[in-house]
Amino acid sequence: MMSLTKWRQSHEDTGYILQKNAPITQAIVAQLRMRKAHSVFKWVKGHAGHPGNEAADKLAAEGAEKEDEDEVVLTIPPDFAVTGAKLSCMTQKLAYRAIRARKDAKTKPRPRAVANLDMITSGLQDRFGIQLRDETIWRSLRSRHVTREAAQFLWMGIHDGFMIGTHWLRPKMADELKTRAKCATCGELESMTHILFDCPAEGQETAWKLLKKLWQLTGCEWKRPCWGTAFGAACAVFKSADGARKHDLESLWCILCTEVVHMIWKMRCERIIQKGGAEFTRRETTNRFYSALESRLMVDRRVAAKASSKRALKPDDVARIWHPILEDRDNLPPNWVVQSGVLVGIKRRR
Repeated sequence: MMSLTKWRQSHEDTGYILQKNAPITQAIVAQLRMRKAHSVFKWVKGHAGHPGNEAADKLAAEGAEKEDEDEVVLTIPPDFAVTGAKLSCMTQKLAYRAIRARKDAKTKPRPRAVANLDMITSGLQDRFGIQLRDETIWRSLRSRHVTREAAQFLWMGIHDGFMIGTHWLRPKMADELKTRAKCATCGELESMTHILFDCPAEGQETAWKLLKKLWQLTGCEWKRPCWGTAFGAACAVFKSADGARKHDLESLWCILCTEVVHMIWKMRCERIIQKGGAEFTRRETTNRFYSALESRLMVDRRVAAKASSKRALKPDDVARIWHPILEDRDNLPPNWVVQSGVLVGIKRRR
């Protein structure tokens, strides 16, 4: 409603560049202008028994249950079409966004990226019962609970940008390079799914078992991640018995899952490139697992200690998120997050 009233003029002046669902908003504004009477908008409280609001909720629920989407005509008559942006309102940010939007519209999506996004969508729906758009999945990679290094790995993985598997089987590849398409341990054709979940080489199986033991400390049901739930970890939804979302648990899952998949990938690369195929020991995997999580906890503590903006991670946030898996968690001082002299570690289950 605000897009049609308070922010309408601002959106029109800037050419709807930063406005989400711009075609829908523009079509509605055009329809309102074609009316020969005044249009009045009145805000009503949701879920308060208002007849109009209840009817709208009913129609929305019916629309969500449809198997096929309705075709919505968004054509705007030329006399009512407002195009472009005012030069007086144009900024470098707006110009950059407009250029990127035009380029993105002409760029065809990568088939493998589309297939991977479908796997994430189906995995999240099966595990958490949620349906997400591709934009939501991409945006989740910028979550404050995903490190920059992990986000880059997830982004490349979704785009299938790593040189593994079938990438080595391109026609112009030399025969000696084509042998790299198969796993050096089991001889299977390598893929990200194989590396993270199926490879018998020491690393992934131990890491997931350690994560299972750690996750059981939260009291939440454990289900072994798949490709979709691992790469879509930042979109996970956990709810209590009464339907309330457990945001702290969602944040913890995002941190743990993204750190583990990134660790498995780094260990695989180190095993192939630096160690010449020599496998890690189980003790080395265990030490790396806890070292990665404790390093991440230290990063969160440092970030929270310097928090200044409203969206920054606060000390209370860090304490709530990490509390279920900390060693001696009930005996920590109240302000342990910002006290550099307090040693805090991840609880190790035997």
